[in-house]
Amino acid sequence: MSEIPAVAVVLTPVASASALAGLCAMQDVDVHVVPSRSGAVAVVELEPAPEAPPTDEWDITELLGTPGEEVPAAADEAARTLSRLTKAGVVLITASLAQDAGFERGLSGQLTARRYAGGERGEDVAVGLVLAGADDVVEDLVLGRVRVTDVPGHARSGDLPRWKAARMFAKGLRKPRP
Repeated sequence: MSEIPAVAVVLTPVASASALAGLCAMQDVDVHVVPSRSGAVAVVELEPAPEAPPTDEWDITELLGTPGEEVPAAADEAARTLSRLTKAGVVLITASLAQDAGFERGLSGQLTARRYAGGERGEDVAVGLVLAGADDVVEDLVLGRVRVTDVPGHARSGDLPRWKAARMFAKGLRKPRP
């Protein structure tokens, strides 16, 4: 089984994935966009973190994280930009996960959720509550259960020509006829 890349997920208030993909493409924001019942989701693929050299000593920061630890720069930049574009703010979900080969084999690590509004980073929010209110695809993406390109309705804003982005944005803004 091939390794699924780490991602950061930006939950947006934009109802249409095509509108979000078009908006991002017109603003030169290169993200993957997928639809969800709770709003379009922007996904940023992250570079894998360098592996720390193995040690025999356990460090509490493995559980708690380093104080003041920042989110990956690409995820932070995408969330700031999208919070300016949407005007209603967004929530960025990041994960620091690893496969545990110890006594209890499986996935372990930490998830975080943070609000962004008007291009500014806001407060951390309870990630469990955010995920409980989001579509299942969000959790699957964050935990690496599914590749972003395998989600039905996926589009990559960086691959869209400007004319198609404008058309997708306009189409996504139209209300469906009853």
